Amino acid sequence: MLDINEFLGLERVDEWTFSSSQLWGAPATVNAFGGQLVALSLGAAFKTFMDCVDKTRTATFKVQDNALGSRIVSRTVQCFQDERLAMQTVCSFIAQKAQDFQAQFKHQTPMPEIEQPGAGNSAFMLDPQGYPNEFPVKIWVTELDSDLVTPAPAKQRIWLESPDKRTHSEQFQQCILALFTDVHFTRVIVRPFGIRMAPPPRHLRKIVSIDHHIWFHQSVDPRRPILVDTECKQLGAGRGVVQSEMYAHDRRLVATVVQEGRVEIDPHVRLPSPKL
Repeated sequence: MLDINEFLGLERVDEWTFSSSQLWGAPATVNAFGGQLVALSLGAAFKTFMDCVDKTRTATFKVQDNALGSRIVSRTVQCFQDERLAMQTVCSFIAQKAQDFQAQFKHQTPMPEIEQPGAGNSAFMLDPQGYPNEFPVKIWVTELDSDLVTPAPAKQRIWLESPDKRTHSEQFQQCILALFTDVHFTRVIVRPFGIRMAPPPRHLRKIVSIDHHIWFHQSVDPRRPILVDTECKQLGAGRGVVQSEMYAHDRRLVATVVQEGRVEIDPHVRLPSPKL
């Protein structure tokens, strides 16, 4: 399995520019993994405080300081390959902690009542297929990829965990969490039609992430299992919107994620009626 420090490592070129030559992608495509690019962009922003990206070539990340005031810090990170803009990320940070009296005002959506991996009654199993090429994340699922051919509602729950047990900074932990947000999310979009992802059928011409938003609520240790509760709210006109809540092992809601995926299916193929 790949070293997470190398996987999310950045080399500083100058004050506002960073590069990474350790891009990961599935063997069947030259495209780099979007979650890694988001995590690297967040890492580049921290160090100062979509077109297809070829995984075999170096990516350069340039950071721009967006002055918003003393309490809000913002960075725009642009990812380039061969001087071509491939992706842009905007990261906003709260530079000051909330006052103590504000901490009492809080609530969250409760974590679903399900067993963690390894528990006696847990329905989750370590995905034997997972992501190829030594992807540095452990994935627990209730459905194997071969099960996806049976239409089902556009919902999914998976557990994710970093196998790297070294201690990292809170900022680097958030970068790992950003990496987690892109795992298996696209398959939820077409789940009602019984379409598997690995290997994808010929009539699935394209399914990629085109928009990606993350709200970090609390700190989290990715060395412990994190539940990702996901649902595709809508698919139409070739685009699907997916929302995920991410919960720490101690039931805290640590992040909310909304992504948009582009889907292109051969129009001559007759798909089953969606199961919703």
